[in-house]
Amino acid sequence: MNTKCLEQLTEILESEVSSGKLKGCSLLVQHKNERVFQHSFGTDQCDSIYRIFSMTKPVTAIATMILYERGLLDLFDPISKYLKGFCNQTVLDTEGERPVKKEVTIQHLLNMTSGIVYPEKLYPAGAKFEELVEQFKKDNTHPTTIQISNLVGQAPLAFEPGQEWAYGASADVLGGIVETISGMRYGDFLKKEIFEPLGMKDTGFYLEDDKKERLVPMYKKDADGNLVEITKDDLTNHFVVNPDSKPSYELGGAGLYSTVEDYSKFAGMLLSYGTYKGVRILGRKTIEFISQNQLTSNQQKSIWFDSMYGYGYGNLMRIMMDQSLAGSNGSIGEYGWDGLPGTYFMVDPTEELTLIYMQQNLHGADQSLRRKMRQIVYGSLL
Repeated sequence: MNTKCLEQLTEILESEVSSGKLKGCSLLVQHKNERVFQHSFGTDQCDSIYRIFSMTKPVTAIATMILYERGLLDLFDPISKYLKGFCNQTVLDTEGERPVKKEVTIQHLLNMTSGIVYPEKLYPAGAKFEELVEQFKKDNTHPTTIQISNLVGQAPLAFEPGQEWAYGASADVLGGIVETISGMRYGDFLKKEIFEPLGMKDTGFYLEDDKKERLVPMYKKDADGNLVEITKDDLTNHFVVNPDSKPSYELGGAGLYSTVEDYSKFAGMLLSYGTYKGVRILGRKTIEFISQNQLTSNQQKSIWFDSMYGYGYGNLMRIMMDQSLAGSNGSIGEYGWDGLPGTYFMVDPTEELTLIYMQQNLHGADQSLRRKMRQIVYGSLL
């Protein structure tokens, strides 16, 4: 790799900070087990801790597949086997509400083809889910992971399982299933099976007091377009727990804190087909399986994320399938995911490459900036 070309990463990220688009950010690139670029910009430091939001989801996929490899679940299991809230489910669309024709399975959850959406008004089912969530918040001051998972089951589906792809609370339900099968709090399971073995000492659903000063503030744009620090209520509205105390619930879809260093270890494990520095988390064939597109051509038609042009999806991650549609000089088979405040990671098995990027702007993902970073990194390969 021509590391001199990587200096352009510094230029574009310093520009993001100096122009006021970001208060700070961090980037770590590794190639063939060598750290070829690591730098933090603005107010951020190399050991800064970030709320990674939906970058929690790939961790949940790995947790699920750990149980899969142990024979403790079947991908075709109906989730009502583990969560009673999913018994007698219905579908609610523009034609009204009716019983499901077939039950949601674990595989549907992993591929976001379950029909479970988020509590929002994009779908009739989402609006109904939103009503349930508001009532749930009034009735439950300290909900558990399993209670929240069962709440999701009370909401109708937006479509028949397997019919389409829709981003939603599927990963949160998986967290409840892992908790049910393992008999452990979800965060404790992750700590035992993933974080401690990989040496991810700063990753979890809660920050100890001596780490809280390293947490990067979350920002949003005000009416004038300036970045301002957001309130705790803003975070609570996104089901993101504040680090002031240990949370009563730990969701599979969001809520983890981490660092670029820690998440690079997780990405390194994926790159090395389940093993990192002699520690085995999953088997090679399982990583090969989960890093493939799992959607049918019909399911792919319902993907509307602008970050997924040219990508398929499977096991809570995007997978590169068409470089032209993606406008990318990256590799077919590159995969990863991102988070609401602009956090992002990718794993490229072909080039033995990983990229971890962190920032903290709520709804602040800049697709053009991500493409530029990727373009520079791939353009540096010899």
